[in-house]
Amino acid sequence: MGIRVPKKAADTYQHGNLRHALIQAGLRLLSEGGVHSLSLRAAAQLAGVSHAAPYRHFADKEALVAAIAEEGFVLFASCLRASVAPMGGASVIPRLQAMGAAYVSFAQEHPDYVRVMFGGVVDKARMPPSLLAAGQAAYGVLRELVEEGIVSGALREGDVDQMALSCWSLVHGFSMLIVERTLPPPLHEVGPAAKTLEALLTLLVYGITKRPEL
Repeated sequence: MGIRVPKKAADTYQHGNLRHALIQAGLRLLSEGGVHSLSLRAAAQLAGVSHAAPYRHFADKEALVAAIAEEGFVLFASCLRASVAPMGGASVIPRLQAMGAAYVSFAQEHPDYVRVMFGGVVDKARMPPSLLAAGQAAYGVLRELVEEGIVSGALREGDVDQMALSCWSLVHGFSMLIVERTLPPPLHEVGPAAKTLEALLTLLVYGITKRPEL
């Protein structure tokens, strides 16, 4: 999916939504050339504003990178919620499967966000509280569903976070293989990838609903 950077109209004094435009500009710069290609000056040029304009919103490029990651987590959490919203009172199991599929779909549709969110480009020493909260909120969507399953008896008993992180790790790993295009052919193609995801989700469900035989 292409990254569209909204530019300031030539006949207007202000951009209108400069912060969002700079985030999109930063995302495009990161996707095209990595963190070394990103600067507030380059982002300003893409957004069609003066070189000084970005400093109204971001102190430096690290702050811009953190804002990109935060927006990614907000979109991500919204995607996870939307995947189960139409399912109403359905069992936890199909909702978990739908959420896992949504995780992979998000990675496929927004690989540039995913690389910023999970690729280690955010300066952890300067991570703003809002970014931390956005990441925790995204994880919380999955955690709440896993907790519901444990309480209702749909999932086996166990530590909520251990089980939620196990679910997260399995689907996240597959998502990153897709994002980085490291799946061996023909698994990276849409059809085989979908079948592999189905198998992984089946394996995941078996692991959290059945106790392994001793």
